[in-house]
Amino acid sequence: MRNSRLVILLFPLVCFLSSIISILCDPNTLGVCNEKEKHALLRFKQALSDPADRLSSWSINEDCCRWEAVRCSNVSGRVVELHLGNPYVDSDYTNFILGGEISPALLELEFLSYLNLSWNGFGGRPIPSFLGSMGSLRYLDLSSAGFGGIVPHQLGNLSTLHHLDLGHNNGLYVENLDWISHLSFLKNLGLGSIDLHRDVHWLESVSMIPSLLELDLSDCRLDRKMVSSLRYANFTSLTFLALSKNDFNLEIPNWLFNLTSLAILSLSDNEFKGQISESFGQLKYLEYLDLRRNSFHGPILTSIGNLSSLRYLVLDGNPLINGTLPTNLGLLSNLEYFGVGGTSLTGNISEVHFTTLSKLKVLLIYETSLSFHVNSNWTPPFQLEYLEADSCKIGPKFPAWLKTQKSFSYLFLSSSGIVDTTPNWFWKWASSIQEIHFFDNQISGDISKVVLNNTVLDLSSNRFSGQLPLLSSNVVVLNIANNSFSGQISPLICRKINERSKLKVLDISNNALSGELSDCWMHWPSLTHINLGSNDLSGEIPDSMGSLVALKAFSLRKNSFHGDIPSSLQNCKVLGLISLSDNKFSGIIPRWIVERTTLMVIDLRSNKFMGDIPPQICQLSYLRVLDLANNSLSRTIPKCLNNISSMTAGPIEGDFNVLEADYYYESYMESLILNIKGRDSEYKEILRYVKTIDLSSNNLSGSIPVEIFSLSGLQSLNLSHNHLTGMISVEIGGMECLESLDLSRNNLSGEIPQTMVNLTFLGDLNLSYNNLSGRIPSGTQIQTFSPLSFFGNAELCGAPLSKNCPEDEEEETQRPIGVGENREFPEIAWFYIGMGSGFFVGLWGVCGCLFFNKAWRHAYFQCLDDIKDSAYVAIVIKLKWLHQKFGIYNAEDDHRECINKLSGMAKECVH
Repeated sequence: MRNSRLVILLFPLVCFLSSIISILCDPNTLGVCNEKEKHALLRFKQALSDPADRLSSWSINEDCCRWEAVRCSNVSGRVVELHLGNPYVDSDYTNFILGGEISPALLELEFLSYLNLSWNGFGGRPIPSFLGSMGSLRYLDLSSAGFGGIVPHQLGNLSTLHHLDLGHNNGLYVENLDWISHLSFLKNLGLGSIDLHRDVHWLESVSMIPSLLELDLSDCRLDRKMVSSLRYANFTSLTFLALSKNDFNLEIPNWLFNLTSLAILSLSDNEFKGQISESFGQLKYLEYLDLRRNSFHGPILTSIGNLSSLRYLVLDGNPLINGTLPTNLGLLSNLEYFGVGGTSLTGNISEVHFTTLSKLKVLLIYETSLSFHVNSNWTPPFQLEYLEADSCKIGPKFPAWLKTQKSFSYLFLSSSGIVDTTPNWFWKWASSIQEIHFFDNQISGDISKVVLNNTVLDLSSNRFSGQLPLLSSNVVVLNIANNSFSGQISPLICRKINERSKLKVLDISNNALSGELSDCWMHWPSLTHINLGSNDLSGEIPDSMGSLVALKAFSLRKNSFHGDIPSSLQNCKVLGLISLSDNKFSGIIPRWIVERTTLMVIDLRSNKFMGDIPPQICQLSYLRVLDLANNSLSRTIPKCLNNISSMTAGPIEGDFNVLEADYYYESYMESLILNIKGRDSEYKEILRYVKTIDLSSNNLSGSIPVEIFSLSGLQSLNLSHNHLTGMISVEIGGMECLESLDLSRNNLSGEIPQTMVNLTFLGDLNLSYNNLSGRIPSGTQIQTFSPLSFFGNAELCGAPLSKNCPEDEEEETQRPIGVGENREFPEIAWFYIGMGSGFFVGLWGVCGCLFFNKAWRHAYFQCLDDIKDSAYVAIVIKLKWLHQKFGIYNAEDDHRECINKLSGMAKECVH
């Protein structure tokens, strides 16, 4: 009974306390916004730009404690936090940025302790200095918010600040960082991408904050003179240190190894040198160590096995790191990410290196001299998600241990020495892998019945054969170039897929495919890059290719296609590369091609096109490669080619997605075979830098338009094998980037302009078989070219031709005999004069001294007597030894003969 009374008495008290607790815990329950602070916030909002209306809830009629991004005290109702950082950083955050100005109305928020304005866009405006007067702030995040100018030193007045992040505002800089030492309670400091190079004492200032736990100084333009002077760092509690992307060019300073609490250390993208110090072994709490892209040399530290907490170890891009992989690497049981790609490591990788690495997910051993040597029945302790072993010795057998891996997303085994057939289990096992890169091996097999499901698949430069494989709708990139696939293309192209295809890149060039192109291209609307070159395909281009409205690059080179280029292709509005060379296309060049202003490459070489070169081609301001050679084009060269601005010197312009398709960790690059300097060469990585015009082997007539010589960025110009007339303009001297010039087999006349000596990059020249006359210009490298470059011009004279010019012959006949030689080669006469005088001085410099100085003469002949005596004794001893050994010499006779010879030599010297 007493207990029930107690319960009845306590129940109201419990309910009261519960309601009080719920009120205190819910910031929106009180609804007692301070009116002064509400109006201050509205003035603050008014100064901002908010295109996405993120602050739409900030209304005079609403309680400000209920506004979006505002937090109030549960007790006083005063504003204590503003969470105005962009919440959409994982998507297209630029649509949701706040901008404008930061109003000093914030000063009226007396109890504001948290202010976050990160990931917004304040257009390079300076950080307001009045923020240094907001003494209640404990958390200030202005990172990635578009601020610029000098960082205000007034921020040093925020003595209670625990978190300060000003990082990744690329326009910010610091003159003096002394003020940072006043923030004695600071735990997190982010200054990444702020220019600190003006303050050489930044490290001393930062090291005076003993409470500091995290420090980000990445990409701050710091260099060696800023760290070497410090012997001891006071921030020994530091757990996070990022010094990546700076200009450090020294060995790792010793003070860094005193930071024994470090868990995360990033020194990547510098020029740190020396060996990787064994002192790293004393950082026992280290979990993340990033030393990639530096200049370290020598072996990997042997104390690596002591770092038992290590989860992330990256040494990529240190080409001077050598030696073998330490076996105690296998003791790092927590290791998840390991990278040594791009080093000079050698030796074998075996099971012992992975003994306890059960958590390993990422392994990077690309571009090393390491060899994978494991048993064929090895079952690794790990489940990899990412393996990059390009140019690492994996073969010759296909790695059977891959079958044990169930979590792969990315598999890179290109140039890994595999000479084998893909095992039966492989394609089913690999169907869930996102990217597979096997190019440049000798892998074989018939995959005609395989339905490929990988997002990116590169099997190029192998030995696969049979008919083409089938594709699922998930495939985005398929590169099977340089194999031995045969049959027709229709089974691949005309197979209906239930879902919309995602295929963007299709490269099946350099195979043995035959037949015609089926009219089924409408099933592949996402295609951006098609390369079917170097096969045995024939027929006409089907009209359905015009449905590929996203097409950027289209290559059918070196096949047997014929007919006109279909007008349906003009629907490809973003086409940037078209290569139809080495086919049998005919008709005129379609006007839509030369009106497609996105075009960067036009390659119609070796076809049967006729008619003129459309003048509309001059509108293609991004055009870099124009190859119309070996057709039947006639009339004159357009005079407006100087309007092609990309062929003038200057910055590289254009949408290079035309030539390159980026996807995830790799990219697909277009290649083009161009005939430059008289030979066919493949251009791939450098294709974007090539600027060339080739109109050779046509029926063009008229003069070379002077406007073409204003293309100062042009590297190769070939107008040979036409019917061009007139003179070569002196303006050719302005083509300062020209490396190859071929004007041979035309009807050009007049002299070679002297301005050609300005073409200092010219390495290939052919002016043969024209009607040029006069002296070949002298100077620079013109005379270094072969005479073949000038043959067939009967009136040309001068070096490098053997034919002298008339004025040279006339001067030669008027010159006295012998004078010409001495005038042309005066150094020969001086050579004989010098030789004679040298002989006279040298001879009498020695003999004269002996003749006139009696003491020197006696000393000289005494020296000769000593030499005679020494030689005599040595010879006698040697002869005696020979006589005793072989018994064929008469020592007495030899002794007498030796004396006679030496006496004769002495007499000759005396006389």
